[in-house]
Amino acid sequence: MKNKRFHIIFFSTFFAILLWASIIMTYDYQSFESVPLVLENMKPTRALAQPVPERVNIKVRGTGWQLITLSFSPDKKYTLDISGVSNRYSFLTNQDVMERFAAPQGIRVVEVQPETVTVVLDEKITKKVRLLPATTLDFREGYDITGDMKLVPDSVAITGARSRIDRIEEWPTAATQLSQLRSAVNIQVAIPDSPQIGITAFPHSASLQFDVQLTAEKIFKGIAVTLNDVPENRAVVLLPPKIDVTIRGGVDQVAKIDQLNISAYVDYRTILLDTTGAVQPIIVYPKEVKVIGISPPKVQYVIRK
Repeated sequence: MKNKRFHIIFFSTFFAILLWASIIMTYDYQSFESVPLVLENMKPTRALAQPVPERVNIKVRGTGWQLITLSFSPDKKYTLDISGVSNRYSFLTNQDVMERFAAPQGIRVVEVQPETVTVVLDEKITKKVRLLPATTLDFREGYDITGDMKLVPDSVAITGARSRIDRIEEWPTAATQLSQLRSAVNIQVAIPDSPQIGITAFPHSASLQFDVQLTAEKIFKGIAVTLNDVPENRAVVLLPPKIDVTIRGGVDQVAKIDQLNISAYVDYRTILLDTTGAVQPIIVYPKEVKVIGISPPKVQYVIRK
């Protein structure tokens, strides 16, 4: 008996709530919708020279049922027809709203923000620029990258407004993070467009390649420091005349390097510009490794006539 009474009370309450909800959903309400801003019918020879807002905020009014329908609509957008724009035009967003925003029947638009959207166009051009890897690398302890990082292809064609493209000399890949590396890497990375400034890139991906090896260090003692461009009427003595150079790199690369692959020099002009009495030698070494230490880090000099 008690269970039967409980069920009656529960269903009575449930239907009462449904009836109440169905009634209040027929009342009018206001809500805000953030919808994508879409530019339509741009001339094929023109491109965006300045960014436009990605979205506009629209205050709408309608019944509860209508607003719910709008909220779940997958195709809602605010469109601007820019077929008549050649260079610059400012659109008043609160004009022609029902043509630009396809709302369900019965929905009324109260306000659109921002109130104006300025579209600036320029000549569309394509330019090939250098591709840069936007990567963050983390290596397992004792490992490191060896040699250069390589992208295939190493360039990308970008298309957009001349006023923007002319200033761009390189283009980044999509940000990529790689962790706990301990072996060679060969992966595909995305090459993104930049819709905010109206620039597209092609191709849309590249191969990122580099080698990772267990690292080793090696010290080369007694590397002679040579002098460049010393005038005939001058003699320069370096103290000390030789230095020790420590390199680090992959085990295989370090094993291939001997004393003949490492050299050091000082330009006479560097000495003339120095005010401290000591200069740091320039080290020449194979690009597959890194110089991590020079001893001593600087050499003193004596100039004689």
